[in-house]
Amino acid sequence: MTSIKNKIDKLRKKILRYEYFYHQLDKSIISDAEYDYLLDQLYNLELDNKEFITPDSPTQRVGSNLTNKFKKITHFFPMLSLDNTFTLKGYLEFEKRIKKSFNNILISLCCELKIDGIAISIIYEKGIFVRAATRGDGYQGENITSNARMIKSIPLKLTGLDIPKRLEVRGEVFMLKSDFLTLNKQCKIKNNKSFSNPRNAAAGSLRHIDPTITAERKLMFFCHGCYFFSKKIKFTTHYEQLIQCHTWGLPVNQDMINCLQYEEVFHFYKEFEQKRHLLDFDIDGIVVKVNSIDFQNKLGVHTKAPRWAIAFKFFSSERITRLNDVKFQVGRTGIITPVAYFEPVYISGVTIKQASLHNKSEIERLDLHINDHVVICRSGDVIPKLLSVVSDYREKNATKIIFPTLCPVCHTKLLENKEEKIIRCHAGLTCDPQKRKSLCHFFSKKALNVRSLGPKIINSLIKKGYVNNPIDFFYLTSNDLINLRNIGDKKSIEVIDSINQCKKTTFKRFIYALGISNVGEIASEKIANYFITLDQLLNTNISELKNIHGVGKIVATNILNYLSITCNREMVIKLVKKIGIFWNDTRFLIKSYKKTYFFDKRIVLTGVFTFYSRIELKKILTNLGAKVFSTICKNTDILIYGKKFGSKFFKAKSLNIKLISEKELISLI
Repeated sequence: MTSIKNKIDKLRKKILRYEYFYHQLDKSIISDAEYDYLLDQLYNLELDNKEFITPDSPTQRVGSNLTNKFKKITHFFPMLSLDNTFTLKGYLEFEKRIKKSFNNILISLCCELKIDGIAISIIYEKGIFVRAATRGDGYQGENITSNARMIKSIPLKLTGLDIPKRLEVRGEVFMLKSDFLTLNKQCKIKNNKSFSNPRNAAAGSLRHIDPTITAERKLMFFCHGCYFFSKKIKFTTHYEQLIQCHTWGLPVNQDMINCLQYEEVFHFYKEFEQKRHLLDFDIDGIVVKVNSIDFQNKLGVHTKAPRWAIAFKFFSSERITRLNDVKFQVGRTGIITPVAYFEPVYISGVTIKQASLHNKSEIERLDLHINDHVVICRSGDVIPKLLSVVSDYREKNATKIIFPTLCPVCHTKLLENKEEKIIRCHAGLTCDPQKRKSLCHFFSKKALNVRSLGPKIINSLIKKGYVNNPIDFFYLTSNDLINLRNIGDKKSIEVIDSINQCKKTTFKRFIYALGISNVGEIASEKIANYFITLDQLLNTNISELKNIHGVGKIVATNILNYLSITCNREMVIKLVKKIGIFWNDTRFLIKSYKKTYFFDKRIVLTGVFTFYSRIELKKILTNLGAKVFSTICKNTDILIYGKKFGSKFFKAKSLNIKLISEKELISLI
């Protein structure tokens, strides 16, 4: 028993230390996932050994101890924390417990985003803002009234009808990622200490001793609940309360949804887990609440959290590790990309040991040194990304990273394009990595589509000296291929046949195969649709190219630069006139879809459709000239909605995007 007590005491000391750094110094020294893991361990140990529970245990209180900067305020209603889970199993246990309390009937649940910010309480009297406080220990908070007044998204006076005499609003103060980056740039210019993340920046700004500094920091606020002091005011659901708060002028995040089945909750969770990196504010999960106010009251609360809500959190996607090296890679179009190599870290089920640094400006922004301690994440839970440097731990042997002036492979002088923020080797096919990648691209699936010709065969042909450019492939013989390792008679004939068959293609594929910088599939299609013949493309000018919808200055310049190089121009002409690559003349094709209502419109779909599946709808709309996207943004033209539509509908409405029902859609197509 003594060993268990010692283990509990050690855990408590650790957690209390981390809480002190997090709440008092606004500094996070471990990840949220590690903190939650330790707290869960302590909670389970105390659950099995209740005689060791003490009043000062982190499991027995809600939030942080108060600092002496601000006066204390007692909350009218306790500001409790939320129980949390990281797994579907944990969430299902919560739902099972809720349903069991009400004889397993279907329970309406309201799902919202869990903003990673600072929880506050605001009191309105007769619609006038009178005070604001932090959560503090859940029962007493810090009086931040003067500072909260400086947050522009918090209304100082409510508007609309039926405003109660007294209202308590609960919500989250946070900082946009874009404003956070701007703030850190300003800190660097003024030689002030920068902030480690948007949450810490928001916390420091909200609790600043000078409210004018708070005003400069562009803090934001979202309301996520309210309390009424009068029993006469009654709402049946939490969702209705939030809508009413929004009507009174309080900012409410529109990404929320009512659910009846756990599949709907999990879909909402997965949707935002995947696209959280697209949001301009940090979220660390979703919050699921029992929607019925009556059911909430019946379920009540326990020591530190309501029984009717749970935070369904995302796995922590950040780790700290040591940077070992930065290598400079040469891309297909000659772009030099720095790649960071670090001690392997395990994030969201994957071991990561390298990440792209994209360009020179990113290295300069990070002020990156070899042997630095760096923060690694998986952007969108997919792409490894080096987020920041833990500069407080920089060692004496740290070496500043210098971007090369010569190509790391062929030693050609590198040229910088400041407009595109790229540094490029212009050696073209005489630079080995550019040659290998360009030839693989030329015969790839979306280009000339030679199925039997993969990177291994192409690399072997280059090593043997058989090919140096795309034209050389059309003069290969089966004997050349047999000389390669693991290529027999049958395979060699198959490859030669595939190369000959690829001569019949489309103008779009041919343009794409050339591998011109920034000319992808969409740009290739637009160019192919505009020019009738290759000669027209070869003799074009900058003005004509910029007239093509979707082809901007950068793409137009890159096309002209490519065609102005004599060897490129001669190769293109030879591929068509001598090798015999050809495509059907598009002169007489009628593009009737240009006349449709949906031509060139950016469209998003939401909800369940009765007459068509989503795949069918996407195909129909694409054939009508539309562009179908998965997420709503200010550039979206139309939202087409079916039954059981979700948060996209409300977001589109708030952005004044045109809404079309399935019934209206059928009449238009």
